[in-house]
Formats: sequence, C-alpha cells, structure tokens
Amino acid sequence: MNDLTRLAWPLAEIGDNFPDSGPRLSWSDLWAYGIALLVAAVVGAAVMIVRRRNDMTIHCENPWKLFRELCLIHDLDHPSRRLLASLAAVRRYEQPAQIFLTPAAFDASDLPEDWQARAGHLRRLKDILFDKQLS
Repeated sequence: MNDLTRLAWPLAEIGDNFPDSGPRLSWSDLWAYGIALLVAAVVGAAVMIVRRRNDMTIHCENPWKLFRELCLIHDLDHPSRRLLASLAAVRRYEQPAQIFLTPAAFDASDLPEDWQARAGHLRRLKDILFDKQLS
C-alpha cells in the first residue's frame, strides 16, 4: 500500500532523498517572509511619498514646496533654510518664498534682539540671494 501511495502522490515527497535538502517549510516559517514583505512595502511607500513630495516637475500650489525648491536652486544649507523660514515667520509673510523677493527683509536693525546675533548670517544670505551676478 505504501508503494501505491507513492505512485499516487509522486510530487508529495520530491526532494526528500536529497542529503542537504533540510527540513520542509511550515506555515509558521511564512510569518518571517510576510513580515519582511510588509516592511519592504512600507519602505517602498515611504520612498514614493518622499519622491513625490520633492518632485519639482509636478505643478503644485504648496508654498513650502516652492520655498524648498528656491532653497535648492540657491544651494542653501539646512541652517540657512531654517533661518530663512524663521525670518519669513518673523516678518509675517503669508508665503515663506516671499523672503526671496524682499532684500529689505534681511535688515537686522528692526528685528528682535535675539536676531542681532544672526546679523552676519543674514548679510551673507542677502549677498547670496540678491548680490550674485548672473552670468
């Protein structure tokens, strides 16, 4: 009867006689694969969201995206970006990108006292944004 069962289910035991085949997979082994697949899907979704957020070819009416794009065009480092965003907030601009259009906003004399220490950085940013000669 054992030979008859083997003939009826020839694929059921395929590979059992290989010396290094190892144990068969069980359903509990699939949990690890499922978790790995879920993590890969979450990472892939996060990458797609970040890429879509930073895609400058798509029309967008997001003022912060315009601000980021202008900072990238001017090759500003992260501390300079934070300083410009803070300056736009102190100046109470509706759009943070307005800071790129207003050279007078960089005058530190009418800013609060805690901004006086940043006057040198503001002057450098003003030079970068407005006094650069276009070739």
